[in-house]
Amino acid sequence: MPPAPRTLLPRVLAAARAWSERPWYARDWFTWPLVWQCGSVALLLLTVVVGAVAVPTLQSFLAETAASIGSMIQMDLPQQAGGLDVSANALRVIWHALVQPFLPYAFAVVVLMCGACASVVFVLNRLVFGRAFQS
Repeated sequence: MPPAPRTLLPRVLAAARAWSERPWYARDWFTWPLVWQCGSVALLLLTVVVGAVAVPTLQSFLAETAASIGSMIQMDLPQQAGGLDVSANALRVIWHALVQPFLPYAFAVVVLMCGACASVVFVLNRLVFGRAFQS
């Protein structure tokens, strides 16, 4: 086995010293001062109690809000459906007039670009890399 470097022991001792000299709040909770432990437990209990009181109130508020939004959506639904029908017809007309006639040409351009990319890869493999990437 090779010997350990001479700098290993001083580095390990420095790391151990730095670990032991950490501030109290960076250590395990059980090593905190008793006052801070009691304070953190009190804060935890306060958070749980506030959550237990606030959650039912928040749930009722959200239920009322959702019910009012639902009733508004239900009233506007026929009007929105008519607008959706008009939008769908407009998109259909645009597709048939502008997009569909050019789709075969766009597909041909994509196929040609793929062929060009494959040709460049083939040339790079042959000339530049000297057949480094063989399949």
